Amino acid sequence: MGKVRTDRRLLTGALLLGLWGGSAQAEPLTVNWSELRADRPSSCSALLENYLTQPKCTQQAASARLLSRQYEKCAPGSAGLDGKTVRIAGYAHPLEFQFKDVKEFLLIPPLRQDCTHPPPPLPDQVISVRFPDGLDVNADPVWVTGVLRRERAKTHLATANYTLQATSVTQATIPEVSPTN
Repeated sequence: MGKVRTDRRLLTGALLLGLWGGSAQAEPLTVNWSELRADRPSSCSALLENYLTQPKCTQQAASARLLSRQYEKCAPGSAGLDGKTVRIAGYAHPLEFQFKDVKEFLLIPPLRQDCTHPPPPLPDQVISVRFPDGLDVNADPVWVTGVLRRERAKTHLATANYTLQATSVTQATIPEVSPTN
C-alpha cells in the first residue's frame, strides 16, 4: 500500500513539474517583419525588388493590382513560424470603418511615408488578426501576441499570408516597429 502511494506521489510530482516546465516553454517568440519574409524564393528577387523600389506611389499601386498573384507566390510566408506563439510589433488597421472594440484587424509594418495612399504591403508582411477581447485602434503601434499560422486570408484591403489568434495586444513604441525589421 505504501509503495502505491509513493508511486502516485512521484507520478503527480512529475506531471506537475512537466506542466510547470511546459508553461515556461510557452513563452512567446519575439519576431520581426524580416523573419516573416525569410522563405521568399530567390527566383522572385528581381520582381520583388522592382516593386519595392518603385519611385512613384502610383506606379507601385498599379503594379500591386496588376501583379498581385505573382506577388502572392513570391511572398509565401515563413514555414518555420507556422504554429508558433509569437510576439510582434506593428500597426493595427481595422477592416471596417470602426475604431472601438475592434475584434479583427490587419497588422502591418510601417508603410511608405511619401504616399498619400500607399499600396498594401506584400502578403508575407500582413497578418490577419482576431482578438476576441477587442482593441481600440489609433495611430500608435502595438505588440500582438498569439499563435501565428501561415494561411492566406484575403480582405478588401490586402491579402495576408498569416493569421494570428491574439491573446494580448499592448502598446508599442515607434522604434520597436522599424521598417527594416
